Amino acid sequence: MRRPVFLLTEQMNLPHGTETLTALAVAGLVRRGHPVCLFTSQFAPRRSAWSEFLAAHGVRVVHPGFWFLTRHHLPHRVCARRLRRLARRVRPALVFALDNAQLCCEALRIWEAGDTPLVAHDPSEASPACPHYERLWFRVCPRVAGLSVHGERQAQSARAYYRIDRPIRAVWPACFSPEGDVPPPRAGEILRFGLFGRQVALKGAVFAVAALHRTLRAGARAELHLFGDGPQAPVVRELVSSLGVEQHVYFRGAYRPADLDRLVAEMDVGLMPSIYEGFGLVMLELMARKRPVIASDVGSAREVLGQLGGGRVVERADTTSLSDAMLHYCREPQAVVRDGRRAHEVWRENFTPDHMMDRCVRFWSSLGIELDG
Repeated sequence: MRRPVFLLTEQMNLPHGTETLTALAVAGLVRRGHPVCLFTSQFAPRRSAWSEFLAAHGVRVVHPGFWFLTRHHLPHRVCARRLRRLARRVRPALVFALDNAQLCCEALRIWEAGDTPLVAHDPSEASPACPHYERLWFRVCPRVAGLSVHGERQAQSARAYYRIDRPIRAVWPACFSPEGDVPPPRAGEILRFGLFGRQVALKGAVFAVAALHRTLRAGARAELHLFGDGPQAPVVRELVSSLGVEQHVYFRGAYRPADLDRLVAEMDVGLMPSIYEGFGLVMLELMARKRPVIASDVGSAREVLGQLGGGRVVERADTTSLSDAMLHYCREPQAVVRDGRRAHEVWRENFTPDHMMDRCVRFWSSLGIELDG
């Protein structure tokens, strides 16, 4: 059996981006024969979306159990101390933090020279515009052995924003492969646009509704399907009613990752009109299922769609450019199929789970960390 790897993430309850990234790392390491121990401040085994997944992969989960005190940082500190004690006893090949939130910061705060190398991944785009950075991070980030980020835009901002002399490398993430063979979009008379994600302001559903209104006024036949729920849903519903597009907008409610194949198969074009994304994993999930994506210029949308293909990139928070892209696909249905095919090729060639793990291993090797050494 190969050397163990310790993973670190703030929470492992919800089926969202960083948690999915953690699950991808778990799957990749276990597939390569490495035992994995996961440390997290927030984990409720009976409610977590990942309990069965972690159990199936034989992952030991270390968590304080009193996650409701996270505001006081007590779970983070307890978990960080457990991590350091176990790492000193077991000597894993690597400690890899999938985010740079409070738990990672507390671990770095007590890390000392000679401890197992701790490599962190920043899933955001480093800038003063990101309000969720922990103040402690800016004091402890020089202690990382290396820092990986989602893409080149994020690497440039991290180099400018963090004062660290350790290597910073763009390491593209991935998404899980579809469970089955999702058929290509049908691109019929009525084009179906799908927006997948939480109903929160940053995801930009209001811009999608406004762009659909403009698209319909231009004579196109289209529908907008919103998958997900959240605090922004009442605002979006009110906008739909105010614009009089109730017959063209469908609120499909919350969904599980296991439902993605079936739900995406009902759509023709994916939307990611976000105001902010660290990378935009939903973009990859749609591309893996042969759907072209219209994405705002956030995260790595331009690096992926703009440079490799598979969709169109529009201005952030700009309903006119978003509507123009929607009209393009409404008026050229052959482009839907063509770009969907290219989207799947881009995903297959760059963004499978194995590609992500290969990139991680290459980065760790460049730091002198050999998992099998």
